Amino acid sequence: MKIEAIDLQSALTEASRSLECSVMDLEYEIIQHPRKGFFGFGRKKAIIEAKAKKRILKKNPKKEFTSSKNHKPETHEPKQENKIEIKNEKNKSQKEKYTVKSDEIFDSFHRESKGVRNTQDILDEIRIQLVKLLESSQFKIELSELRMYDEDCVLIRLDGEDAALMIGKEAHRYKATSYLLHNWINLKYNLLVRLEIAQFLENQIQGMQLYLQSVIEKIKIHGRGQTKPLDGVLIKIALEQLRAEFPDKYVGIKQNNDQRFVVINDFFKKDE
Repeated sequence: MKIEAIDLQSALTEASRSLECSVMDLEYEIIQHPRKGFFGFGRKKAIIEAKAKKRILKKNPKKEFTSSKNHKPETHEPKQENKIEIKNEKNKSQKEKYTVKSDEIFDSFHRESKGVRNTQDILDEIRIQLVKLLESSQFKIELSELRMYDEDCVLIRLDGEDAALMIGKEAHRYKATSYLLHNWINLKYNLLVRLEIAQFLENQIQGMQLYLQSVIEKIKIHGRGQTKPLDGVLIKIALEQLRAEFPDKYVGIKQNNDQRFVVINDFFKKDE
């Protein structure tokens, strides 16, 4: 029987259910080892060929029992030494429990006094996890820079031979990677992510600056305006640049069906 699952353990569990036997009673051959891939890219499932072992029934020899009317069960009175040992064991266990409890109180106090985590510790954790992910991927790409972009945002710069493949056609892999990194880092560390792969983000910023020049001129003339429909990183770039250009105007994102664009007007102040 061929079984596919997300990992080897799941495949063995599924095989044991299908064959109605325990995992210990399985004979199996691994056809394909599982691979996590990089953020879902290049992921492979575990594939095994499994069958149940042939069971050999053994006859247990009958045990002979002799009974006697005069036979009485032996009773052993605990010796005085055993009583002392039991008493000492009870006292020892009580002392050990008390020690564990005090350790827990100390650890709790230590955690509370530690306070806010060090930014460098967070960056080190992110670096370790990112390097592991990149090494397990099929792309020739590495982490070239990791630092705080500002107090609320982490800059992650990736580069290598397969940078173009990591970006993908119409930046679909870039968007997916940026989205997954943001979900992980924002959920765990409450930080935003600025992802740069090769010069992709820098080129996007330069292209958006050229496009926004005409938008800015129209806003200065009419007092309000909006961008063309944007998505992904482009709408973030436009939002940042227009807010910097018009700090006294309302600059926000408006959505119409599946399209999103940046609007600028005088009707609402930014802080209202």
